[in-house]
Amino acid sequence: MIDINKLKSRQALNLIVDYEGKNPYLKKIKRDYIKTKRNVLTETQIRYIVEYFDKEPELINKVVRISPLLGEDLQKQHDLNFIPEKILIEFMLADTEKSFHIVGKLSTKQESKMYWLPKSLVFDDPYFNIIDVDVDFTKYDEIFAKKGWNILPHQKEGVKFLLTRNGCILADDMGLGKTAISIMAALESGAERILIVCPSSVKTNWEREINMFDDQTYIVEGRKWGRSKFTIINYDILKNFHTVGNGKTDPDEPVIELSREMVNSRFDLVIIDEAHNLKNKNSNRGEIMSELCVKYGIEKVWLLTGTPVANRPMDFYNLLKLIKSPLTDNWKYYVKRYCEGREITKTLKNGRKKKIWLTNGASNLDELSIKTRNLILRRLKTEVLDMPEKTVTNVYHKLSDRSLKEYHNLWEEYLLERKKAKKRGSVEREMVELGLLRKFIAMEAIPQTIEMARNAIEQGDKVVIFASFTDELKELEEEFGNECVVHYGGMSITDKQYSVDAFQNNPKIKVFIGNMISASVGITLTSGNTTIFNSFSWVPGINDQAEDRTWRLGQKNNCKIFYQLFLDTVSVKMLNTLNNKKDIINAIIGDKNDKEVLELVMDLVLDEEND
Repeated sequence: MIDINKLKSRQALNLIVDYEGKNPYLKKIKRDYIKTKRNVLTETQIRYIVEYFDKEPELINKVVRISPLLGEDLQKQHDLNFIPEKILIEFMLADTEKSFHIVGKLSTKQESKMYWLPKSLVFDDPYFNIIDVDVDFTKYDEIFAKKGWNILPHQKEGVKFLLTRNGCILADDMGLGKTAISIMAALESGAERILIVCPSSVKTNWEREINMFDDQTYIVEGRKWGRSKFTIINYDILKNFHTVGNGKTDPDEPVIELSREMVNSRFDLVIIDEAHNLKNKNSNRGEIMSELCVKYGIEKVWLLTGTPVANRPMDFYNLLKLIKSPLTDNWKYYVKRYCEGREITKTLKNGRKKKIWLTNGASNLDELSIKTRNLILRRLKTEVLDMPEKTVTNVYHKLSDRSLKEYHNLWEEYLLERKKAKKRGSVEREMVELGLLRKFIAMEAIPQTIEMARNAIEQGDKVVIFASFTDELKELEEEFGNECVVHYGGMSITDKQYSVDAFQNNPKIKVFIGNMISASVGITLTSGNTTIFNSFSWVPGINDQAEDRTWRLGQKNNCKIFYQLFLDTVSVKMLNTLNNKKDIINAIIGDKNDKEVLELVMDLVLDEEND
């Protein structure tokens, strides 16, 4: 029986004997082999030889910052009298999945040596050459003063981050001023034709913000195209101004008339707000923006989102594709490496078999975080601002015996109603029943929400209430009457903006009732400091964004967030699922501490001195 390991070792030794390159580590292996004739190599050495035999060291000559934990480790390894905070990378010998293998110096007095550096503990991208951006921020002081603000250090850093990258993601926490940052960066970039893509509910807000800096704006509505220096369009009408592909969906049908207004406008910068709306690359809006940004080669694409990963790594793929990340060059590799992707054969209703990919998993998240670090800038409010506190409380209730019985009988009652209505066809029980249970719980929560809101109002607070269902929203609106405003998808942009302004500025308006999707993004509700979720979303990012409508720049008071839950029901199961999703998201966007990452990476790091 053939020993594969011995065969690989022999192949690697044959290569190393003929090695004439400049990589000092490969030269060391060759020297040791010639001296000792030891013909056994480690798995790591074999992999290194095969991968880097034909690759010469790359000149880098750049100083990068390193983690204090890595500094302490290097101090112990090399018996230094100081803890290194930086390292000069002179040459890159190998760039592996988890580590950089380099020749460099820890101080100017030291000789050059080889080092293995875990990527997760290197704070700067050794390949990225930072452009020296000199921005005169004083010209914006008067604009910010009108709001009663100053330009904050994190905002200046954000402007420079955008200016030094053609494709990137500004993933700051909600409420840190991503809109103002991107507008200043757009003006400083020298772009002449700027497209803003955003949800319909925040088009007016974008226009207002831009008009504080520049009056050249145009909001695209319906099917009427127009353009200015800043052109603002919402996701829902993108299809009116760009036809995907060649407009031919069936080979036997004629080609339909193409819409190419966005392409023909030759935008040199696209800013995509709430960019997580494009996580599905196969959606119409996803395909349109992919063609516009990638196929037609718009030079600069900046994505703004507080939740770059909504649920799982696959959500991240299309965002990386839009900014032309090399990670998306091979879709199959990405899904296998980061999504536990696997191909299965599915039998269709007609008996035919079809191969499909399952991509709902999550794997190698630390590596994904490392490889996208230079493309994303994410700051949390707690890191950069002296913000008031935000407390999140889960409020638990019990269903009455009668309500509990109704809860468990929902599915049977639904089938009976279908039979009475003589509806045909099968239904997906899991999906339908889940919707029924969620709505039932939402309606049951209304009395508790009303009581909590009334108590908060008596204490002088204004209250934000989030709801998922129309009946739920309407019942809450009836309860609070003239004391409240509502915000939901079917309203006009003008009416939505009126609701926000009235809540913010009218002391008689005590309650803002918002639909989870419509009101969770792009609006500021800092007049309120109590938020009650009468119901909540399956997507962690939507809940997080909704929480932070009150907890953002301009908030002066501590914010209280309440989630309504009923024991032994779907609401508690939802909360547990959301917590698991958050763990995945945090791993991707890098919320682990240095020690955790070091433990994950060090077992894959080769130390040539102990080989």
